[in-house]
Amino acid sequence: MPSNATIRFSQSCPTCGRRIQVRASMLGSTVACQHCQAEFIANGMEGEKSQVDENCRLMARVEKALQKSSAQSASTTIA
Repeated sequence: MPSNATIRFSQSCPTCGRRIQVRASMLGSTVACQHCQAEFIANGMEGEKSQVDENCRLMARVEKALQKSSAQSASTTIA
């Protein structure tokens, strides 16, 4: 029988959205995404609620990027 060290689950990074493999022994611990280095709690819960939360975070990042882009365009036009 495999130990918890060899059992893994897949979880999306809440920051970049990339799927990462997490050891079952790390459940409840803080882990870092190997793609963007964001830290989050490994929870193994990839249900509907986590998808909604992930979508809300993504939309917030998009809005922030659009605002930054608009501000840069405005300052370039003025200068």
